[in-house]
Amino acid sequence: MRKTLSSPAVVKGIGLHTGLPSVMTFKPSQDGITFLRTDIPGAKPIPALADYVGSTLRGTNLKNDTAEVCTVEHALSALHALGITDAAVEMDGPEPPVTDGASDVYVEALQNAGLQELTSEQPLLKIVRKITYTSGPISYSAEPADKLTFTFVYKHKHPLVSYQEYTLEFTPENYIREIARARTFGFEEELAFLKAHGLAKGGNLENAVIVGKDKFLNELRFPDELVRHKLLDLIGDLSLTGYKLPSLKIVCTGGGHKHNVIFAKILVANAEEK
Repeated sequence: MRKTLSSPAVVKGIGLHTGLPSVMTFKPSQDGITFLRTDIPGAKPIPALADYVGSTLRGTNLKNDTAEVCTVEHALSALHALGITDAAVEMDGPEPPVTDGASDVYVEALQNAGLQELTSEQPLLKIVRKITYTSGPISYSAEPADKLTFTFVYKHKHPLVSYQEYTLEFTPENYIREIARARTFGFEEELAFLKAHGLAKGGNLENAVIVGKDKFLNELRFPDELVRHKLLDLIGDLSLTGYKLPSLKIVCTGGGHKHNVIFAKILVANAEEK
């Protein structure tokens, strides 16, 4: 069944890239997941669907002809993990609060607000054969299985990363225990470039894992926290199909927001009757 909130949930903080203060309010709804910029007069709700992705520069950014919301993948990941299919999300700025760089603060706020079932079912994304997508060294696949699992393979030239792989059997309990606390991350050598281009203004050691030249600049929550966060992002981005994911084995090697969204569109295009 479709699911929404029993009462509003509020998360406050600053945006990761803009550094601007933001109040994000999740309200009960029966119109899918939408984002509304309350600071823009006349703005219309933006559906959380792949067709509304305006860009994927350092995050997943949604837009329509009236407004844009940036870096929404952590909030989407939390919503999807809890099975919330309908929520009217209001924002008084361009970017959600980064919180601690993960999705656990969102999960807690949504759980505290309470969840309620609606009277209709979320349509199922019916995948009956293996679907693949590749772009250079990046690859994705989804195939029917007896349960829904996500596997991410993250490779990087940095010796502290090298090769990380993680598989999640997707349930709310597993997500909360294994994925929700995994923080966003960046490399120390990139920070000057990001800030020079107006990004990562709100990033710091309290809300992001920073990979230094020969050590992590803050303590890790998991030995493989980086790949777990890549899974967190993937789950948020694939929620943009707008459908319930069936029992699938989903494997991603080396992807990011741009290719996550492309694969979400490919899944919808290749689904059978939904």
